[in-house]
Amino acid sequence: MISRFALFFSVLFTLSGFNLFADTNSSPREKWLLDFGWKFHLGNEWRNAINWAKADSSSGPAEKSFSDAAWRTVNLPHDWAVELPFDQNADAGHGFKPIGPGFPQNSVAWYRRTFELPKADANKRWWLKFDGVFRDCDVFVNGWRVGHHDSGYDSFRYDITDVANPGGKNVIAVKVDASQFEGWFYEGAGIYRHVWLEETSPVAIAPEGTFVWSTFSNNVPQGPVEVHIQIRLKNSQTNSADAIVSSEIISPSGSSIAKINQSAKCNRESENEIHSSVIFNSPELWSPENPKLYRLVSTVAVDGKIVDRKETEFGIRTVAFDANRGFLLNGKPYEIKGTCNHQDAAGVGEALPDRLQYFRIARLKEMGGNAYRTSHNAPTPELLEACDRLGMLVLDENRLVGSDEQNLRNLGGQIMRDRNHPSVFAWSLGNEEWKAQGTAAGAASIRTMQDLSHSLDPTRLCTAAINGSYGDSGFITVLDVKGFNYNLGSLDPYHRDHPKAFIIGTETASTVTTRGIYTNDLAKGYVAANDYITENKSGALINPVTWGESAEDWWSFYDARPWASGGFAWTGFDYRGEPTPYEWPCINSHFGILDTCGFPKDNFYYYQSVWTDQPMVHLLPHWNWPGEEGENIPVWCYSNCKEVELFLNGQSLGRQTMKKNFHLEWNVKYAPGTLSAKGFDAGQLVAQTKVETTGDPAAIQLAPDRSTINADGEDISIVTVSVADSQGRMVPVADNLIHFELSGPGKIIGVGNGDPSCHEPDVYFAKPSISSEPLRDWHWKKVSDARSKNLPETAAQFDDSQWARADVSSKSGPLTPNQSGVFRATFELSSQELAAENVQLNFGAIDDEGWIYVNGQKVGESHDWQAPAAFDVKRFLQVGKNIVAVVVANHGGSGGINQGVTLQFQEKSEIPGWKRSVFNGLAQIIVQSSKKPGEIKLVARADGLMAGTLSIQSQFCQPRPALP
Repeated sequence: MISRFALFFSVLFTLSGFNLFADTNSSPREKWLLDFGWKFHLGNEWRNAINWAKADSSSGPAEKSFSDAAWRTVNLPHDWAVELPFDQNADAGHGFKPIGPGFPQNSVAWYRRTFELPKADANKRWWLKFDGVFRDCDVFVNGWRVGHHDSGYDSFRYDITDVANPGGKNVIAVKVDASQFEGWFYEGAGIYRHVWLEETSPVAIAPEGTFVWSTFSNNVPQGPVEVHIQIRLKNSQTNSADAIVSSEIISPSGSSIAKINQSAKCNRESENEIHSSVIFNSPELWSPENPKLYRLVSTVAVDGKIVDRKETEFGIRTVAFDANRGFLLNGKPYEIKGTCNHQDAAGVGEALPDRLQYFRIARLKEMGGNAYRTSHNAPTPELLEACDRLGMLVLDENRLVGSDEQNLRNLGGQIMRDRNHPSVFAWSLGNEEWKAQGTAAGAASIRTMQDLSHSLDPTRLCTAAINGSYGDSGFITVLDVKGFNYNLGSLDPYHRDHPKAFIIGTETASTVTTRGIYTNDLAKGYVAANDYITENKSGALINPVTWGESAEDWWSFYDARPWASGGFAWTGFDYRGEPTPYEWPCINSHFGILDTCGFPKDNFYYYQSVWTDQPMVHLLPHWNWPGEEGENIPVWCYSNCKEVELFLNGQSLGRQTMKKNFHLEWNVKYAPGTLSAKGFDAGQLVAQTKVETTGDPAAIQLAPDRSTINADGEDISIVTVSVADSQGRMVPVADNLIHFELSGPGKIIGVGNGDPSCHEPDVYFAKPSISSEPLRDWHWKKVSDARSKNLPETAAQFDDSQWARADVSSKSGPLTPNQSGVFRATFELSSQELAAENVQLNFGAIDDEGWIYVNGQKVGESHDWQAPAAFDVKRFLQVGKNIVAVVVANHGGSGGINQGVTLQFQEKSEIPGWKRSVFNGLAQIIVQSSKKPGEIKLVARADGLMAGTLSIQSQFCQPRPALP
């Protein structure tokens, strides 16, 4: 039996539409990427574009015929906030970007996308899916408002079948309003995740309608496994259908290992759920160390024809908690070595290409991390795919606690979307709800959310990140797993008083450090990388922060308590906004173990020393200290070796024994040269490292994470830019400004350097050169029928010399209520003016409705008297004399053409030169392919340095299906 929650969401998530077509003899589903070729405009001159009174009557950019030719072209994902300059008066928590409250001019934007649908598919259903838009958005298709979504983090979709235009032009318009914040950290703005168009037959698997999970006897992964398959079918037809559902399981090696056929009766305009299971021996278990994935191939046939086919990746593993042994993966204790992470990155803000997700997960795995908390929101699906395939457990977090319909809809959608991912081991229902987490109402709300989770996914437990209220009321009394944020002193008493409770460290550490910096600098906003610094020379700052712990303190605490399951350090990567412990000039946090580019800080090597077994040694600080000769320099060593010996210029400074989960220290009188360390196990040398005093900056080095990428318009190469001395050694104090040139089938999409106080742009884009000429010489006359299609007054050769003059710059026109008129103007254009990339005819306002003609040809209509109207007219213009005629129908008050008319000429402009300063020797540049294969050449130059060059090969590939 389906629970009341499952029934609720079955109806809620599948927006039924009425379909007159009953033909099911059609091809399976298609899924097209809609990321390319969007038009973007920052601003909201059309404040009344949405018409709440009548359907299909919105105006401005929401209208299908609106001209967006002069708008900037962008590809998705796109974050317009990262493109804005830094502003000291803006919100610090959001990274000093001038957006949100107080910055209305930067907080609303429009996107538009035009595409065609095949006429042959007129009997299909079309779903428009957004993986994430920040924030409030209204979506229009062919002028119809199809939906509103106000969460900046959840995926959502609309059935657009009824308003789609098969065989012709279709226009999507999206108004995005980022005026209100949803979090207290950088959140970006725009359509910052993928957009998809999915096509299905009238009988098909419902959206998020497949769920696969596995069980073993007693939750111990030994012997046969039973794989359970749940498929929800949706019949959008007005007649019933008899379907055959086939479920085939493909092993990680690609072989078919099981197949099930079932019949299903699909009533008209309804949904029904079918269940099946299959048992097989010796499954390959998924784990971070062995991320083996199976595939479920589901097909639906009606009348002997396959009408739907869908593939679902899944993994076979068990997750559980034990009050004494902590978290269990595949039946064994598995210590969580995790990090919390926001979703932004250097260069691109929130708009991460898919490949960047894999890059970041691989970095965390290199450190020894095995778990990722999506703080504090639903992740993009591609992050979970990266975690599934590379091997990383995920604590999948909901944005906001609440048992109202909207919050339950968002939570339910997140669970249904993500529940097939083996990487997801638990659901986090919220974070630090300091006001609600200790109350009875909070407990009731979290219970309702947890019940919903259990009804949609019986395989995982729930937790929440709690930073207090550990008593006998509130969240902690209800949750399956008790999540602790910081408050190490509360864990032992709670475990003593609640010995059967499951516990996990949902958030720990909050260590603040800056890469390559070894003394606190208030003026520059830098924090020393040494995790245990207690104060700077003036005694003005204490590390770590007052509420958190050092890396060594939190990890040694949890590592000594198996029942606590391990935990998640705050954070894996630095992130924009929430600058701590300083504000301006800082524009991002210092909490990361890696900086915003993914360059490791020294703490990275501490975690590597305690989370990995491969022998390693790391020394800090760097060894460039001119003027400090003879002064004591504290030298730290992170290592997982039993003993470490330190050397300065070949002379031993002593061997020390490593203490578990800590570091070693020496005080070394500085002398230029080589500081080296050797690690020993059982007396054998197993690892070594060194830091050297380098020479002056001499050359630029470029190192891509991959030198071959796919020519699909999406793939990227993440290039490390370093400044080296004459011997090729990275100079750890270099700060040179680097200029970049790129040629070939690719483009640069972002630059960064990990400097938390850098105010240089991350993004450079072309800003077109625009000039305008007013059209002032207007004449007009009254006509009886404004809607006539054959008014002679609109013809190019019509004689208007006897008409009255019209002042189109006034606030109101000459027309009285229920009166119509024609307005005409003549102007001359030169060949040079017509050579502009785009020519737009702009009206301040046309009151109330207008039909616009240029040289006798209709160019568009206007039906919003309160908004400016713009039309792309270049193709209608000619050298010499031109005529514009506007037929106006006025319904009330005075009307006509008001507030001026201009011709706007837009010249094509080149993207300004990309540049970025290195920070402590390093910077990063992200290169993206086009859809053409070939050689992409990157050149980096700086004054006084040898240029760096790099060749990236963009290779032919089969790109994801995308609409042109």
